[in-house]
Amino acid sequence: MGWVWWLIAVPLGVAAAWAIFAPRNQWRSLFSWSVTDVHSSEPGGAAYAYRRLISAIALGVALLTIVLAMMWSAGREPVELPRTNDIEQTWGTPQPLLVYRSFQTNQSTDDTLVDVPIDSYLPVNDEERAPLYLLNLEPFSRLGTTNIPGYIGSPPNETDSTISGADVVVKVRGPLLCIPRRVVVIETPERVQLAVLYGLPTPSDGSTPDNIVGCPVGDDLTGSVLIPISLSDPIGERTVEALDGAPLTLVDLGD
Repeated sequence: MGWVWWLIAVPLGVAAAWAIFAPRNQWRSLFSWSVTDVHSSEPGGAAYAYRRLISAIALGVALLTIVLAMMWSAGREPVELPRTNDIEQTWGTPQPLLVYRSFQTNQSTDDTLVDVPIDSYLPVNDEERAPLYLLNLEPFSRLGTTNIPGYIGSPPNETDSTISGADVVVKVRGPLLCIPRRVVVIETPERVQLAVLYGLPTPSDGSTPDNIVGCPVGDDLTGSVLIPISLSDPIGERTVEALDGAPLTLVDLGD
């Protein structure tokens, strides 16, 4: 509907401005054809002054109409909702930390470590859609320290090797004072079973810490952590489960 106001206001404004700044030229161009003698029938100075006054009012109306049309159009434009970035949209807030390490998975558990429940998982085996946005995450740390004795694996040799080579990313919530120490992967043609084991850092005296007591799963002081994992084959049509056979939750990517 706003275009109608523009269609009215613009020609009216042009005609009014013409009458204000060149009334004689406007009269000769538009009305001189209707009289026999142009010079004897041309309006006098008072008539032109009157035309300028009326035209000034018309120009003001035209400008007001344009302003109102712009305001109406702006009010009708849909307001775009703020978009969350890929990390927040996929993994929620606050943003998780990233276990950016090269490591070998295991096929067996360790009773001295704590099996931390996996909140969700996301297959990422399409090389064209490697989740390189994960590199924007803060690396995993314990109380601000990343060089932690017993922390799984080692820093990757190449900047994006761990991310681009991953087949699945899992999200866990681990106790803040503990660290990821082992990732268990058991693959069959029908299923992929995953587990993430946490424990305390390795003591400097070589003793074995009590991880069961030091890393309680139900502790409220937990941190959200993402772990990229490489498999023997992409997940494909296989089911993804915990070690006890319980299905894991696939990340909801929305629309």
